[in-house]
Amino acid sequence: MSIEQTATTRRVTRPRLLITQVLAELSRFATAQEITDILRERGTRIGTATAYRNVQMMASQGELDVIHVNGEALYRECSDQHHHHHIVCHECGRTIEIEIPGLEQWIDKAAKQLKYQTIAHELEIFDLCPKCAAKHAIEPPLSVGTSPKDGPLTTPDDTGRRRSNK
Repeated sequence: MSIEQTATTRRVTRPRLLITQVLAELSRFATAQEITDILRERGTRIGTATAYRNVQMMASQGELDVIHVNGEALYRECSDQHHHHHIVCHECGRTIEIEIPGLEQWIDKAAKQLKYQTIAHELEIFDLCPKCAAKHAIEPPLSVGTSPKDGPLTTPDDTGRRRSNK
């Protein structure tokens, strides 16, 4: 086996298989601690350090998506191996991979205009999924360029009172 093959060969270990199984069942991002807790609830003994080490290695090898929220890494099984972005429900955690047409070209163009040589980026959109929004009876957002029927668009000021954008 060549050095290149050895470097790219991934050992399939029991912890790795267990982590993959848990993440395949979730439709959201999870911390290494959450993964460990799920496995322990199922009666499987896996050390927290083992889980952390494995998810970090799997993410570095492109097997898992990783996002950072409030200084904590969250992991999710990749269903799409090329660069992509996510929309994440900030209540239940449900996650969907999304494509944003033209975004990559816009970023490349902006980087070149600013004379940056190498560009990397992450974009995660956090909102409420339709199910969680329905639980809170939140109406769908207005389309760009529209205003509510009962008056002008408003935003809260520092006191929480509504004020007009006009």
